[in-house]
This record gives sequence, structure tokens and C-alpha cells, in this order.
Amino acid sequence: MKKQGFAKVRAAFKGKGFIIALALSVAAVGLSTYYAYNTIMNGFGEGNDNDNLFLEVDKNQPGIPLDTTSPITAPPVSTSAEASATDVTTEPPTTAANNFFTAKSPRALPVEGEIINPYSDGELVKSQTLNLWQTHDGIDIAAEAGTDVKAAGEGTILNVWEDPLWGVCVSLDHGDGYVSNYCGLDPNVPVTIGQTAACGDVIGKVGNTADCECALDSHIHFEVKKDGEFISPLSFTESN
Repeated sequence: MKKQGFAKVRAAFKGKGFIIALALSVAAVGLSTYYAYNTIMNGFGEGNDNDNLFLEVDKNQPGIPLDTTSPITAPPVSTSAEASATDVTTEPPTTAANNFFTAKSPRALPVEGEIINPYSDGELVKSQTLNLWQTHDGIDIAAEAGTDVKAAGEGTILNVWEDPLWGVCVSLDHGDGYVSNYCGLDPNVPVTIGQTAACGDVIGKVGNTADCECALDSHIHFEVKKDGEFISPLSFTESN
């Protein structure tokens, strides 16, 4: 009876033995694969081991071309002190139409005569004609009617006009922000706007047309502006 029982067991395992052996082999392969996968993934988590995954290629070996291109590098960042020393560009000097104080161009009063009413430099003075306290922004130079009025310096005729108070007037643009005005001229003005004039060129004649100063003896009213502000006409003519 025992022999028959063992015979049956051997017969049963004999048919299933191949299947069991195959199952054990598949399980072994699966375990090996799982262990290898965990080992690799754990290696990625450690920074120092990553370098071992990549092999350095020796470019000196025969058959491997050398890299002859230069690397692209960003320019160095300068400090604020370096920037202030190197980033500031020097603009070339600009040349004005007429550099009076640089070129020492000749200048002179428009007529020869006594200054009968000086420049007030912003102070209020009483007008003999209008009987009002006001600034006197130029100088009054005594001269007979018909006396030649000359350009105080080289420049360009900026304007020719007739003012209700100052009469017939001519203005010259001398460059560098300087403009001179000649008021109380004779109506027959020999110059036109845009015409150039040298120092001493005749630009008009004394005419007694300035009603706001008609109480004074015959004269020419002469003004000078620098950048739109009145300055002493003598500081302009005597600075050459």
C-alpha cells in the first residue's frame, strides 16, 4: 500500500515538475531584475555616484576630432566704480556760431558818445519820460540823429521791427546765446533778416523813434541778452 502511494506522488510530481521548475526560474529572474533596478535608482539619488555613470572620452585617441572652437563666455561684470570710470563717454565739444569769449572776436559800442542813462542791473529807476519806476535794461548813448549805428560784434540779423514804445529796432544774434538790440533807429534800415554783419558794419542810423525815452537828448538805446537774460552791455563790449 505504501509503495502504491509513493508511486502516485511520484507520478503527480513527474507531470508537474517541469512547470514548477519554470516558475522558480521566472521568479529568480524577476528578483534579480528588481534588485538591479533598485540599485540603479538609489545611485541616481546620490550626487557623488552620478559621475560614475558617464565615461570621460579621451579626445587624444586616434580617430576622434579635437574641438577647435572657442567657448562663448559672457563679459565680466564691472563694479560700480569701474562703470563710472569706463562707461562715461566724453562728448566732443560743440562749436557755436560765434565764440566771443573763446575766439576774442572784436566788439565795440554801436556809437561813440556819452552814456546818459546807464544799465540798472535789475534795480528800479525813474523814467524821465514816463515818470515811472522801472528797470533800465540797456544803456543810452548820446548821438545826433542820422549818426551811423554799427554792429557791436559779428553776427546775423535776427529781427527788424517797430515797437510801439521803443520805435524802430534791430537785433543781432552773435552766437553763444548772445543777442544785441538797437532801439530808436531811423525807419530807413539798410539790413534785412538773415544778413550777416561784422563788428563795425552799419546796421542803421540814430532816429529818435523811441517814444518811451523821448524826453532824453538824441541817443541810441543799446541792450544785450545772454541766454534770454539781460546783461550789462559794457560787460559784452569790453570783454574782448
